[in-house]
Amino acid sequence: MLFSQRVMGPVVGLPKVWLFILGVGLFVQLSGLLFNSDGSRYATQTYLLLFVPTLILLLWRRFALDIWRQAPGVLLLCLQAWVLLTGSVNAGSSHGPAYWLKIDVLILLYVFAVASLVRHERAFTWLLFAGVAMASVFAWLTLYYQFGVLDKPLEYKVLRYAGRLREMGWRGLGDLNHPIIAGLYYGFFAVLLTYLLVGLKVRAWQAALLAVAMLGLLAYVLLTFSRGAWFSTAAGGFVLLLLFPNIKSRSLIGAGCLAVVVAAYLFWPEIQHEQKVGVSGRHLIWDNWAAHLPEFWLMGAGAGADLFFKFPDSTWSVIHAHSLYLQLWYEYGIVGISLFVLLLLSLLHKGWVCRTQPLARVGLALLVFAMVAMVSDVYTIFHRLSPYWVLVWFPIGILLGVRPAGKRNRFTGAAK
Repeated sequence: MLFSQRVMGPVVGLPKVWLFILGVGLFVQLSGLLFNSDGSRYATQTYLLLFVPTLILLLWRRFALDIWRQAPGVLLLCLQAWVLLTGSVNAGSSHGPAYWLKIDVLILLYVFAVASLVRHERAFTWLLFAGVAMASVFAWLTLYYQFGVLDKPLEYKVLRYAGRLREMGWRGLGDLNHPIIAGLYYGFFAVLLTYLLVGLKVRAWQAALLAVAMLGLLAYVLLTFSRGAWFSTAAGGFVLLLLFPNIKSRSLIGAGCLAVVVAAYLFWPEIQHEQKVGVSGRHLIWDNWAAHLPEFWLMGAGAGADLFFKFPDSTWSVIHAHSLYLQLWYEYGIVGISLFVLLLLSLLHKGWVCRTQPLARVGLALLVFAMVAMVSDVYTIFHRLSPYWVLVWFPIGILLGVRPAGKRNRFTGAAK
């Protein structure tokens, strides 16, 4: 069997039809970025297959108060209320209150859908498997098309400055618009695949297939030359391996350390060049943020406000802080960033308390992945559908959904 008996045990709680609906909707949201070449089609599919059914489920469950009564749930609602308030009263906000209310509601529905499916481990694990399979197929197709069909040279200088992976290159499929986004997106699935490999009982041939899939995902992440994606994937994967102490995880840690040593020996000139590149001018952007701190530190510049910076002696300019933590502080002030940090800390605490549950460990690893990525790459999360929803709101939904041992199922009364 692909999954262990623990995962394949009986499912309680939501009817099977709802598990199927949520699973399909979340799969489209997770993977639709790859198989849709049109953003509006992706949005339409997600609205119809995920948001509308989830709204019906939320109303049927009488707003699922058990999810929001916990500390992370309360902090999330407070953060969303502050976003709405800032978007309504701060003159610097990019949109009016109706827009921010819509974004808040969609995020609420999304994390509720993830949290609801998490409470049915078998169904959620099949969702993870389907998402990882789709991402792995597209990673290998991209590598084949870019280097086999388009015959792109595998040379560091060419790839680093003119050939960083971000799309398949065929009919708009698998187009993630930017190498950084692409690296983070595929790195997210590499962490999930690590869970399937070390957290579940798999046969030798299944482990081999997972290893081939992992090779494709990691190769794609590497060739985006997004160092934020590299570090995020390494951090998330390492945490996951530590949380699943078994012979497979220890073997992967050893193999990973050996691979790093070999890579450092073989590619030392390239590593030195990456070191010289540094943070790619981000320190100047962060200095600009600090210079304007007295202007926005308390109430923020407004929801969705741009932080404009033009590089000296250059025509290149940016409109955000290149760090989600700094950008949230810029937009929502000290209250907004404080609520966000408290939300992350509460989720880390809950994940640790529930660490005996496999999906809590997955949520912890993905949250660490996101927290590292948010240092230098993620620029917004209160925004229309984007890959950043997968990186940030998905692990938040997982950790909202897991429950400490001894909690009882409100549908059946059975201990979870």
